[in-house]
Amino acid sequence: MGGITITRYGDTEKEVLDKLREQVVHGASLGLYPDSAVILIRGDDLIGYGEGDAKEADKKKAKLFNIKLDEQALTVEFEEVEEGRIFHVGVAARYSKAPEPGQILGTVHLHT
Repeated sequence: MGGITITRYGDTEKEVLDKLREQVVHGASLGLYPDSAVILIRGDDLIGYGEGDAKEADKKKAKLFNIKLDEQALTVEFEEVEEGRIFHVGVAARYSKAPEPGQILGTVHLHT
């Protein structure tokens, strides 16, 4: 058993999702499959987090995308959802650099 947390950065959601799509397809070719939703975090949403009005800070949240992997065709589609399974987000948060303002961090976990 093994797994990997993948983190990619970009300027647009499409750019980050495309990078993660490539990684999911590559992982599937090696026997690793997504066991979590994709999480996107905007650097702009982190500015001032924890400062000022706590209610405003609570409005900042990540976007979640469920993954639809067609193992035969090796294609990946993403579906935005309000709730999803998220694993190892703490790993990505702890060991990855925070996204800069204007930048988006995307992360997903793959497992055997």
